[in-house]
Amino acid sequence: MHVTGAYDNVILFTNGAIGDFLMAGLCADSVSNILQKSDITIITPRNTSLLRELFSAYPHIKIREVNRRNFLHASTLLARMAWKKNLVINQGVFKKIPFFVWLLARLLVVHPGSVHLHFLQKAPQGKSKKEGVVVFDYHLSVYENLVHLVRAHGIEISPAVPLYRFVAITDIFERYGLTRDSYVVIHPCASSFARSLPTSRWVNIFQYITHHFPETKIVVTGSIQDDVFIQTIFNAGVSPDSAVTLAGKLSMVELANIIDGSRGYVGVDTGITHLAGVLQKRSVVIGNLSNPCWLPFYNKNATILTERKNCTCDGQKGGNCLYQIGGERYYKCMIDIPEESIYEGVRKMLV
Repeated sequence: MHVTGAYDNVILFTNGAIGDFLMAGLCADSVSNILQKSDITIITPRNTSLLRELFSAYPHIKIREVNRRNFLHASTLLARMAWKKNLVINQGVFKKIPFFVWLLARLLVVHPGSVHLHFLQKAPQGKSKKEGVVVFDYHLSVYENLVHLVRAHGIEISPAVPLYRFVAITDIFERYGLTRDSYVVIHPCASSFARSLPTSRWVNIFQYITHHFPETKIVVTGSIQDDVFIQTIFNAGVSPDSAVTLAGKLSMVELANIIDGSRGYVGVDTGITHLAGVLQKRSVVIGNLSNPCWLPFYNKNATILTERKNCTCDGQKGGNCLYQIGGERYYKCMIDIPEESIYEGVRKMLV
């Protein structure tokens, strides 16, 4: 099927999380190289300013915030686009997509030439799939699934995740007293404790780096909300002479510059780890198996660590694979990762 120039708009719905958006945005950029006459729009329910900055090097991709609390934005979008020929892509899986998003996507394909692409969680029994529908494969990465979805519609984009582009900030290293390739970035926090490690484990990792690589400074990144947890690491014995925290101090573009200029990256299963991934940064990813399609296997320079020994994850965020430690719950398949495996990954990354 030859579809070049076939649509007025390509509209991709995402949930606004950083990792999800990176995959959606890079897929949209790849599609734009083929559908060069189509306008590209990504719809997000949140984080619009942050995501626009994250994709400031992609001016051809428009990012619009639409959610069920803002009827005016949705009405404006429909008035501008519903009567046009649109290719609409839902990044999520059907029945997990919010009804408002599903309804808006359907209203955007009322034009007879419009097409709606989306995923099913499993193949329908006793009947064939509709055109524009692909069963989500949890054994593949999110990006590979998006590639399969658009390829099924005849848009032949590469299955390889493109290298992320960002706006370079020339004075970023001088501003924070850093020298390119002389520091390692550690991002210890995720949106939930379950996808991180207790303070004591992070202290051990910091101390391993400072003992075996004393010339390498540690730069800790995170949100302003993460800073409380990060301070517990410093308070537990990490010297401020060997590590500095930039949590809550960096914009997304600054963070991309800091990660890109580092000697390596250590992080958990979170959006910023995908930022390091799309930069193809040498990384140690302390992961879990709750949803392995989100692990950054596309980063050929990453060591991805998990431990299956006591894991009960079902691969779709279920399975109750959790330990209770110090009043918090953590994934067993993270907690059980031997410290020696983390140290070995760090050693290989930094030598």
